[in-house]
Amino acid sequence: MANKKTNEILEEQRKAREDFLALKKMQHGEMEAPPKPSEVAILPKTPKEKMANFWFQYKWHVIAIAALTIFMTVMIVQCASRVKYDLEVVYFTYHAVLDEQTGGIAAYIEQFANDLNGDGEVHVQVVNCSYEKGQNDTQYAYTMMTKLQAMLAADENALLFITDEESYAYLAGLSDTEIFEGEPYPLGEGFYAATRSETFGDLPEGLRISCRRLEDTVVAKKKTAQSAYEDSLHILEELKKAG
Repeated sequence: MANKKTNEILEEQRKAREDFLALKKMQHGEMEAPPKPSEVAILPKTPKEKMANFWFQYKWHVIAIAALTIFMTVMIVQCASRVKYDLEVVYFTYHAVLDEQTGGIAAYIEQFANDLNGDGEVHVQVVNCSYEKGQNDTQYAYTMMTKLQAMLAADENALLFITDEESYAYLAGLSDTEIFEGEPYPLGEGFYAATRSETFGDLPEGLRISCRRLEDTVVAKKKTAQSAYEDSLHILEELKKAG
């Protein structure tokens, strides 16, 4: 036992001398220093270690890609399920109605409209720009008028306008030239019966519908303007027949 212990001590002393000599050589540039422990790559061996190493190295990349994938999937689904309207009708009166009421107008007009976008379905959107004139909510009135101006300026699919006497006069006075084709058509009992709501009752009396003139307008240059214009005139004629 004594000899074994003596040999271990001698071996440790020999190893210490070698380490000391190696250190001196590294200090004098005679020997290259070993890499730092932090620089030594510890390669994973087992599948579990490899997975843990991959997650440690690339977890933020994986999270970012997953988030982007979810976002793109939601956007694609929303775009695919979004209703594509063939035509828009502007509802502009000085007596405010709810969007739930204008939904009944859209359903009524759809039976006379055509499939303009070729998706096999007919969908009409009624854009509600109505508000109570003389009320204190000037911000709401401003929002409605801004929407109305945007429809007039740039929307080639919004050529039918439902108005009352006062709002029609306002629109007609916006230009020195005629803004509508002919005289407005007063909406009759068939329209009111079809749009009557058990919850909200009848729409305001005195509503009329007009088709906007397309000739010499900015929207006339847009691709779908002519087909929207022809279908709007067709709908107007069908409404007159329906009474």
